[in-house]
Amino acid sequence: DLNDAVTKIVKDEILKDKYLNVSNGAVVVLDSKTGEILAMVGSVDYFDIKNDGYFNTSTAFRLPGSTIKAVTYSLALSKGYKTTSIIDDSPLSIRSGLGFYTPVNYDGAFHGKVSLRKALANSYNIPAVKVLMSFKIDDMVNLGKAMGLTSWVADGNYGPAITLGGKETRLLDLTNVYATLARAGVYTNTKPILEIKDARGYSIYSDENKKDRVLSEEVS
Repeated sequence: DLNDAVTKIVKDEILKDKYLNVSNGAVVVLDSKTGEILAMVGSVDYFDIKNDGYFNTSTAFRLPGSTIKAVTYSLALSKGYKTTSIIDDSPLSIRSGLGFYTPVNYDGAFHGKVSLRKALANSYNIPAVKVLMSFKIDDMVNLGKAMGLTSWVADGNYGPAITLGGKETRLLDLTNVYATLARAGVYTNTKPILEIKDARGYSIYSDENKKDRVLSEEVS
């Protein structure tokens, strides 16, 4: 029933967004306590080959956008920032091998000195980059991996835009990052299959229930 309901939601939402040239979507629903996959819809219509019908978008690599800021700010709070810490939302240019990286906010404006709480709540881009640049970028990559981004590797193949969603991940993994926050900072693996028994009833596979505390309850 849950999967049927989610399937309808995906179809309805993609229909609403057709004018934006969006043709496909996906949803993952986890039991945040256990990591069990309760529903997974990988595309709008499995049989619509023209629009990646039988392609499972929930396990494909996609740019996560600002949803990844949860990792940035989890790192910041773990490293001593407070929700009241002040960040200067002002013009920023960072020299890179290709020239300069100049992030902008979605509203095209600068908001001056803002608290970390306000920067996160309003999803301002420049403060997120400035916060990240006060640490090693690898620190964010390693925390993201610990929180559930299983494909992330600290290999230097990224820049500060990673905090704005510039490094690909899977929806399934990203959902588990938020489940890690819901578990008050405890990571557990996602569980598509709990157990497999043979014809005689003997268990031939049982899911490993891995649990690691990766954030404090206070940060979460």
